[in-house]
Amino acid sequence: MSLSWKDGDIPIVGEYLELREAAGLPRATPAAAAKGLSGGLHCVTARDGARLVGILRIVGDGGLTVSLTDLAVHPDWRGQGIGRGLMQRAMAWCDDALPRGCAIGVVARPGSFALYTEAGFETRTAMERMHT
Repeated sequence: MSLSWKDGDIPIVGEYLELREAAGLPRATPAAAAKGLSGGLHCVTARDGARLVGILRIVGDGGLTVSLTDLAVHPDWRGQGIGRGLMQRAMAWCDDALPRGCAIGVVARPGSFALYTEAGFETRTAMERMHT
């Protein structure tokens, strides 16, 4: 394994959709994925050679509020600290790029709560509606 971390690396749609599916994230159309990837503030990836094995995207207005989204690690690479490495790099970018007082949010799955808590996030009540 020759793992490399890449800040600002926006994956191509096909590899992004493959990773989403492998990691168990909800399905997305290629058009939706292309729009989402091009509209983010920052993206951190982990690659084994050229293969995308992990991703964490930061989206939002970059001033008042941002969200961490699409944290995904391919099942074959889980348990090796990739999620933690993605989180550390994303939070370092937030520390450098965002103004003081900018809210950083996330909708986390229960299995990832410990990772977000370790990064300083607190559990709060939230509501969400998926556009269908």
